[in-house]
Amino acid sequence: MELKLSASYDATPEEVFAIVTDPAFREQACEKTKALSYDVRVSTSGGDTIVAVTRKMEAVDIPDMAKKFVGDTLTVVQTETWHAAAADGSRTADVTGEISNTPVTLKGSARITPAGAQTVQSIDLDVKVNVPLIGKKLEPTVVEAIESGLRKEHDLGREWAGR
Repeated sequence: MELKLSASYDATPEEVFAIVTDPAFREQACEKTKALSYDVRVSTSGGDTIVAVTRKMEAVDIPDMAKKFVGDTLTVVQTETWHAAAADGSRTADVTGEISNTPVTLKGSARITPAGAQTVQSIDLDVKVNVPLIGKKLEPTVVEAIESGLRKEHDLGREWAGR
């Protein structure tokens, strides 16, 4: 199932990139999404900046048919590989993720692009729940949870951009 989301910031592409690759920002985002525990790592490889976030979340609002797969907590692992800036400051990232020990995966891309005096951060993900018969029924619930977390992260990003 596809998930597309974007947010506008009163900041330059360079400033938005600095925010989304700041470990302190990512840690605060984990706290804002009520992670029980988390690990944030930012590294570089060649011209790429890699942001890896692992967060343990309480399994709430899980449909009955999915409870046997997840248990009481979920461990969400997400990696963004941000590539070097283009001449206009825009950047793209390859995004991958999973909910550990479940059949849930996500894959897609993120972008930071100038838009006049603002910058738009967008994400386009394909979320899959690889369970015969019920996977397609569970995907909307998973997408809704991911979207909720991304909206909180975007709200926090706008706060950081306004500092």
